[in-house]
Amino acid sequence: MKHDILYKPSFAMIRFELAPGESIITESGSMVAMSPNMGISTSIGGTRLGLFGKLINFLLALVRKFLGGESMFFNTYTPAGAGILWVAPAMVGDLVNMEITPGNPIIVQPGSYVANTPGVILKTRWGGLRSILGREGAFLLEASGSGTLWINAYGGIKELSVEGTMLVDTGHMVAFDATLDYKLRMAGKGLMTAFKSGEGLVFEFSGRGRLLIQSRNVNSLVSWVTPALP
Repeated sequence: MKHDILYKPSFAMIRFELAPGESIITESGSMVAMSPNMGISTSIGGTRLGLFGKLINFLLALVRKFLGGESMFFNTYTPAGAGILWVAPAMVGDLVNMEITPGNPIIVQPGSYVANTPGVILKTRWGGLRSILGREGAFLLEASGSGTLWINAYGGIKELSVEGTMLVDTGHMVAFDATLDYKLRMAGKGLMTAFKSGEGLVFEFSGRGRLLIQSRNVNSLVSWVTPALP
């Protein structure tokens, strides 16, 4: 499979070249264009089988949509022969691909998932109170298995290498290796410092692993636009 990420970093889009027998899985509604021989199948995801397992998959899909900010459905594209597919996220900003290896899952913020190869397993993960207060939502997305994952962000994406501790504004976190632990804390020492600095709450990451941040903050955009609304 070949892929190119075009129009980085502001209006990124992925162009996939699929060989015979290859497939790509994407968020529903992300297709921009495709060759006419491209076949599409839609599922709610999940690996559980049987009637009870399918019910669990459906409930998790509802959680993913309403509490995790992701789509309920995934589309799998498989060409009859070779084919081309263009995919773009809803959010203006950058796109990157991350390699997923066995035993090394990656945690992704809600709304950043775009696509993955079939070997990647996606699970909805409870983010806890720290994630809710940090405005990341109650649930995060965990990608494990083996393959390639494509994610997007608002603005440009920068990968940091954490060896020790790193503080990140809650609105700028995109994804991180599951080897990293994180907790929520105030940006400064004391409530007044956090309030006057305008920073408020931050995530404190500790350990060793990759951490992806975005150059813009969606919450700041909403705050900037809201006063201008009629």
